[in-house]
Amino acid sequence: MLRRFLLAAVLILVLTGCSRDQRILERVGYIETAAFDAAPENKIKATVSIPLVSQYARDGKTTDELLSTIASSPKQAREALSLRTSRIIASGQIRTFLIGEELARRGFWSYLDTFLRDPSISIRTSMVVVEGDAGKIISQEYPRHTKTANYINKLLQKEYSIQSLPRTSLYEFTRDYFDDGEDPIAALVLEKEKDITISGIALMRDDRMIAKLPWEDVYLFMLLYSNLQEGEFTLTTEHPDLKAISVKAVKSKRRIVITKNTSGDYEANIYLKIYGSVDEYIGNAKLSTSERAKVEKLVSEHIVSEALRVIKTMQRHRTDGIGLGKYVRNSMSYDEWKKTDWHEMFSQLPVKVHCSFYIKQFGSYFD
Repeated sequence: MLRRFLLAAVLILVLTGCSRDQRILERVGYIETAAFDAAPENKIKATVSIPLVSQYARDGKTTDELLSTIASSPKQAREALSLRTSRIIASGQIRTFLIGEELARRGFWSYLDTFLRDPSISIRTSMVVVEGDAGKIISQEYPRHTKTANYINKLLQKEYSIQSLPRTSLYEFTRDYFDDGEDPIAALVLEKEKDITISGIALMRDDRMIAKLPWEDVYLFMLLYSNLQEGEFTLTTEHPDLKAISVKAVKSKRRIVITKNTSGDYEANIYLKIYGSVDEYIGNAKLSTSERAKVEKLVSEHIVSEALRVIKTMQRHRTDGIGLGKYVRNSMSYDEWKKTDWHEMFSQLPVKVHCSFYIKQFGSYFD
């Protein structure tokens, strides 16, 4: 009898707990995407997207509650926004931070510092710069896609997974911000017609956006930035034996060697070894013959020349997104590095790129 009574008491407590959790969930507004834009008087405009899940949602589907305000800090913005919703605002489900380009060029570390101090916010939250107004993007509906906040997050995660875009999370951004041998980067997106497209990479110096790399150059940046396990790229040239080639299942290895010449100046050599399967080829060579080596050489030479162009772009803007500074730092004494103005030195650093590209598969169609 006592056992039955205890079992009944436990079931009542469990059911009561479940009911209480359900009521709380309906009253909590989990921010999924937060957008920040520059506002007058050195303030920010904060826009948040909160999925609305309740018994009132149509057909049991989720809808978004969009809130926007102008404030001096994210915390002040959150307090102002909480006064305009019936739910308790929570930050634990933020997937993406969208930063408007004007704010990115002004600098935004003081706002990120707030999120780093919040243990509920994941350091894996994506950092994205919007070409234009960030708040406008998440306020729009894109009929061909899922709700906007989810659309942006899935778009980024897909590109991360196929290594077409470097991961630009809060963790990576913070790591590179505090590393005096590498500058942060962020994904760059743009509203285009009825879609959102990844348009390139935002190059930073400290917390300020300095320049952009267009999407066509991102694969070159990826080769210079890290080793790849399953990347892909497409390139075109004017050479009749290499009008166009698309390569997938790319495996690459990057090796950086810093040397000191007789004049005491530092030089950087970047060695790239790349393997890939040809998915598409337009040119006069026959890949099933010894002419394949000619195509491999042409691809290698093209990557070298284009990679140097990308490096020159970064040097011109004095922003080291690929982390050459870490290798130069490791070749110096501590005192020598501390006396070095790395951004100035980087802009003048002689850099050579060496590339060896190999076709590991080209399909049975190509003769």
